[in-house]
Amino acid sequence: LQCKKTCKLINRACTVGRVDAIVCSTDKNFLVPVGGAIVVSPKDEVIRNVGKVYPGRASASPIIDLFITLLSMGLEGYSGLLSERNRLLPKFEQKFSEIAEKYGERILHCPRNTISFGITLDTLTRGGGDLSEDETLKKKVSKEITYFGSMLFTRCVSGTRVVPRGESKTMGNDKFIGFGSSTEKYGNPYMTAACAIGLGEDECDEFFARLDKAFKDFFAKRKKDDAKK
Repeated sequence: LQCKKTCKLINRACTVGRVDAIVCSTDKNFLVPVGGAIVVSPKDEVIRNVGKVYPGRASASPIIDLFITLLSMGLEGYSGLLSERNRLLPKFEQKFSEIAEKYGERILHCPRNTISFGITLDTLTRGGGDLSEDETLKKKVSKEITYFGSMLFTRCVSGTRVVPRGESKTMGNDKFIGFGSSTEKYGNPYMTAACAIGLGEDECDEFFARLDKAFKDFFAKRKKDDAKK
C-alpha cells in the first residue's frame, strides 16, 4: 500500500490476469503491532473460503488494533501519512547516500525499490580475499559487521538490517548460505533502512544523526583498539 507503482501493478494484474489473493501485512502498512495481515481478493469466493479455514479460532487482537488505528487516523490521516512518506523519499535517499560517501561507502542502486534503501559496509571490515575459503576470516569479518548492527540497536535505531558477506546458518539438516541476504554470494556486506509510512521529518533527521555517530564511534573504537596492540 505504501508504493503507488506496486498498487497499480496489482490492480492491473487483477484486471488482465489471474490473482487469487493478496496478503497485506498490517504492521508494515497500518502502523500496528506485529501479528496481523489482511487477505484481499478480486474473487468473493476466495475470501469466503479463507474465512472458513479457522472460524473463531484466531486472536482478535490484530483486528482490534487495526480497527482502533483506522478510526483514530481516518482516511485523511492515513492518506496524509502516505503523502508525507512520498515527500521524504528524495531526502531520505540523498542523506543516506551522503553518509555512505562520507565513510567511503556507496548507496546500492535498486531503482524498483522505493521503500527500503541500502548502503555497502566494506570499510567496516579489515579482511580481504575470498571469504568462502577462509572460515576464520569469515567469522572475524562477520563479527565486525554485526557489531555495527548492535551499535545501532543500542542507540535506539530499530528497523535497520545489517547483513555480513558470506554468512551461513544451519537449521536442522539445511544450510543457508548468504543468510539474511537475497542471494548466496552478494559481493558486499550491507545495511538497509526503510523510508516507511509513519516516518516524520524529525525522525528522519534523528536517524541519520545517529547513523553518522555510529560510524564515528565504530572507527574511533577501532583506532583505540589498534593503539593497544
